[in-house]
Amino acid sequence: MRIDSIISKYEDSIISLSEKIYGFAELGSTEYKSSALVINELKNEGFTITNPYMGMDTAFRAEYGVGSPVVGILMEYDALPNGHSCGHNLISAWAYGTAITVKNIITSGKIVVFGTPSEEGIGPYAGSKARMAASGAFRDIDFVIGMHPDDIWAVGSKALADAEMEFTFHGKAAHMAASPCYGVNALDALVTTYGAINNLRDSARGDKNIVIGMVIREGGQASNVVPDRAVMEVDVRSSSSSYLSGFVEKVKKLAHGIAEGYGATLDISDLMPVYTEYSANRTVDIILQEEMERKGLAPINIDKTDEPASGSTDEANVSLVVPTGHIDMKIGTGLPGHSDEFRDAANPQRARQNLLTTINVSSSAIVKIMENKQILNSIKSEFDRHGK
Repeated sequence: MRIDSIISKYEDSIISLSEKIYGFAELGSTEYKSSALVINELKNEGFTITNPYMGMDTAFRAEYGVGSPVVGILMEYDALPNGHSCGHNLISAWAYGTAITVKNIITSGKIVVFGTPSEEGIGPYAGSKARMAASGAFRDIDFVIGMHPDDIWAVGSKALADAEMEFTFHGKAAHMAASPCYGVNALDALVTTYGAINNLRDSARGDKNIVIGMVIREGGQASNVVPDRAVMEVDVRSSSSSYLSGFVEKVKKLAHGIAEGYGATLDISDLMPVYTEYSANRTVDIILQEEMERKGLAPINIDKTDEPASGSTDEANVSLVVPTGHIDMKIGTGLPGHSDEFRDAANPQRARQNLLTTINVSSSAIVKIMENKQILNSIKSEFDRHGK
């Protein structure tokens, strides 16, 4: 059966799945309805399901077929507080549509769909792909494909390594006017630390693209009471995981020193696993590009541009352990990420045609790779040279 015919057969169920997840709009680590919906649909298509997966209730692994080669398809379904303003409902539909399309074509090999919670870094399952990659989930996978909605058509990916932490300063309460000398001001320690971390930008290597973001979450309860607790989140990114690790240690050491100087104590907790920089597999991306051009598209090949990485994703952690290709699907023009405008553009009825085109592209590319041992060997050779 031709790919166009298969996608046409499943079109309504693909769009329906996306619409339902768009309506659920569940935050990371709480995607119970979304994951259950996808699991049920894949089970009905003959996929064998493992859920919960790797200790995460809303994660799953869905398999169809036997033998090799084995393709991994990455699925996301978490939303943000303002809804699906990153378009993960479209990623879900794309992954589902691609999996069932390829299933109806291949006669050997295996498809594995990975249901990955909380790419946005919310809750206990934050950065689930990083956890999966570190725990060997992709050990038996030959290559992986990921997708994300965007305001351009593109293949390939770049991403900054990312560490997100929570700093909690503990002081001692006292009357702010009558007896402040008996207190320890946790907020003063936090504010001084905020400024000191901000000043570290000047000491960072320019070629490591250090980005620092901070926000104060808690700073006291009343203006006439010395704050005995203050909390801030610190987000540090870099184009190099190894450089990021050293820089984060410097940040932590600085913060502990300032807290001690104020007589406060400091607890630092990681809010998610560290996201790594991205290592794109250019061979996979070129196959995706060729299939997009065959459909009349003119995608940018991000792997070949000089544009520096900006955002971060736990898909990057996957790219370091298995050959990984990526598609960006256009759903609008000039869309700010995580905005209401992006959420509206991610409505599956608005994105319908481009979604179906992207499923066609990825399905064609996967089948081409799975049926051509020479291409598969080239993908693995590139990864052995550059990806490990």
